[in-house]
Amino acid sequence: MIAGLIGVLAAMSVLAHRFGRAVALVALAPLGLSAATLGLGLMLSFGRPPIDLRSLDLLIPLAHSLVAVPLVIAVVLPTLRATDARAATVASALGARPTRAFFTAYGPTLRIVLLAAGGLAACVSLGEFGAASFLARSGAPTVPLQIVRLLQRPGDASFGVAAALAMVLVIGTVMLILAVDALGRRRLAR
Repeated sequence: MIAGLIGVLAAMSVLAHRFGRAVALVALAPLGLSAATLGLGLMLSFGRPPIDLRSLDLLIPLAHSLVAVPLVIAVVLPTLRATDARAATVASALGARPTRAFFTAYGPTLRIVLLAAGGLAACVSLGEFGAASFLARSGAPTVPLQIVRLLQRPGDASFGVAAALAMVLVIGTVMLILAVDALGRRRLAR
């Protein structure tokens, strides 16, 4: 949700502003960094007083958003570029407010693209390991971290539980992709 909102706003600002290329470079920069580097940076920046966010469990969603925002932009931006913006101009000329004019022009195609971008961001978040390895507390690990912890324990039972948990993650990701695909097909059929 966070990545979708920030990604769409960033993609819109790339199109709307004179400094759109600079906005795109800044927004796409996390693609060049590993998630572990982002996690370490967040931990060092917000993991101690005076701004200690680790106790609020906000850093992992923030890190997942930073990892997913460039992907959302990469999915949304081509659609915004391909959409005829003259519909927004016409809607404005006919008295529509800017928000209404935007949704008149971009709304129909943007809904489907946002669904795909949100699904991609959710899949990335489900499997993200690098940043979470720095930010998760021992009592609240993410699924990938729990899999690693189980694999580090000796014995077949731990391995079996790790394999089962990995399958749950795979099945959950596949179900999410299928749900996004089905919803997208349903919206396209309308």
